[in-house]
Amino acid sequence: MPDFQFPTPALEHPNFVKTQQLWDAIGRGALSLDDLANDVVVENGPGAGPWRHVEGKEAFFSFVMKFVPYFQGTWHQEGRCIYADEASSVTLVHETGTAPSGDIFDNRAVWVGRFSAEGKIDRIWTTDLDHEAMEDFWKQNPIAAD
Repeated sequence: MPDFQFPTPALEHPNFVKTQQLWDAIGRGALSLDDLANDVVVENGPGAGPWRHVEGKEAFFSFVMKFVPYFQGTWHQEGRCIYADEASSVTLVHETGTAPSGDIFDNRAVWVGRFSAEGKIDRIWTTDLDHEAMEDFWKQNPIAAD
């Protein structure tokens, strides 16, 4: 009888644990870019405002350093990894904040990350479940990307 092993269950996979630890840190306000590849590409939904497409770790850092302060200390993200394997992870994310105008940003999103052969995240896709509300938010609260 040949040796057969079931794959590691998604909830026990090392990338599941790593992804949830990353989101737990983000929830505590401790963002780390260590798990991103230098050439990471991020494709965002409308919740990211003018930063719909970001290429490179430095550009991602620049985006975060403009986006988060816009919410004047009210920005918060909470993520729950629901699947991960050697190739990818899927996380449900709740994002909230208050614009300087007083408008509320309240978005639910799905983040999909792809892992490189080195175990770094080299591609991120975000899909906003509150898509129309995010489009309306940024129409009412325009911000320049640069």
